[in-house]
Amino acid sequence: MTETNRGTGPADGTTTPGIVIGAVAAATAVVPFLIVYSFLFIARGVFVQVEQPDITSSRHGEAFAGLVALLFLLLVVWGIVRLLNGGSRPLFWLGQLITLAGSVWFVIDRASGDPQVPLVTALTALLALALSLTPAASRWVRSGGGEAATDATFPGIAAVQPAVAAPIPGQQG
Repeated sequence: MTETNRGTGPADGTTTPGIVIGAVAAATAVVPFLIVYSFLFIARGVFVQVEQPDITSSRHGEAFAGLVALLFLLLVVWGIVRLLNGGSRPLFWLGQLITLAGSVWFVIDRASGDPQVPLVTALTALLALALSLTPAASRWVRSGGGEAATDATFPGIAAVQPAVAAPIPGQQG
């Protein structure tokens, strides 16, 4: 048996740290909204004839808003995947900063509706940013997403080795 990292697998330096998983989980809060809004605005601008456009003054404007939401969705997901795989964090940070800025704008602008959803997305973007700035997240990205750590990768920190369980007396193995 090997020592486990809170049930996520062997504690050998190749499992995703909980901090990174938390950052990714917080970052996904905006994803369902982007999926819905991109679909609705593209549909309203291209396929469905509407009498009064929702956020712009034309059907083309609605379609453009949907395409922007779709592109932003792709940026957010790409940033999440990069962080989760230990690639890099700047794309992740960009997606979360844009989410935070947009959410704050919608909270401040009372004409945009109730502030509950933008408040939640702002808080989750802040949480995702904070968690992605922790030393554990930095080590994860520097290691390339769990490649075996060496002294050259982390000067002064020994590589984590899996623990080997002692044999149980009376059992042959």
